[in-house]
Amino acid sequence: MTEELNLSEMFSNFVKFISRNISLLLIFMLIGLISVMGYQKLKPSFYETKAICMSGISEYERQDQVEDLSQRTAIDLINHLQINIDNKDYSSLAFSLGLDLEVASTIKKIVAEQLYQQDMNEKYYALNKFEISLTTYDNNENKNIESGLIYYFENNPYISSYYKSYMISSGSLISDINDEIRVLNQIRVETNMNSFALGSQNTISGENRKLSNEIITLSHMREEIKTNSELLKPLSFVQNFANVNQKENDVLVLGILGVVLSFIFGLFVALVKEVKTN
Repeated sequence: MTEELNLSEMFSNFVKFISRNISLLLIFMLIGLISVMGYQKLKPSFYETKAICMSGISEYERQDQVEDLSQRTAIDLINHLQINIDNKDYSSLAFSLGLDLEVASTIKKIVAEQLYQQDMNEKYYALNKFEISLTTYDNNENKNIESGLIYYFENNPYISSYYKSYMISSGSLISDINDEIRVLNQIRVETNMNSFALGSQNTISGENRKLSNEIITLSHMREEIKTNSELLKPLSFVQNFANVNQKENDVLVLGILGVVLSFIFGLFVALVKEVKTN
């Protein structure tokens, strides 16, 4: 009972203290709010946008232990750029992206994240695509930044060496398949002339491939290799950065924080004032 009375008395004294110093507290809170609004006016506005990308790096590496078209290396390369941004080293960032210093300095933040999809069993599995979140001070530079990211990947020594080897091996494989198809066609011509039909047993099997004979199977493989060679670039934009005209700012959060801190500081000043008065 005594504790309840003490708490009630403390609360009552606090309310009276607030009432006695309400003018001073309101002045401090108003000053805090005006200060935050002024800071927001002087602070550069920024824009947030996103893009969906895809990379064929894991296909170039041909590592059996890596899942099909893993985007891990590409994601790490994108996130590595944030080191230069955090250190305000825009010269190095501009060099990496092949951009002018003015364009590179408009980048406030860049983050890449793996995209996932939920299956029927409510389990998530990684897609062969990832998302780039970009924050800039100028929304007119999105196209230049896209070109810079492509330049960054294509001129990376590790990626470029693997990509060249991948393209050479793909071309060689297509050439070998064409040679094999010509041989099979020749055999069929000869056997037809001798009234002996060529067997249609597949030499290549696959879970989702049910082709009628070796030539169709090889043709299917050839077209698949051609498609991969064309589509699996070091970096491709499935969906470009969206054009965003809405400026982002933290005026609400900072405004509330400024008012709260100003109120606390006002309480301290009011307390000191009353102690000196008494």
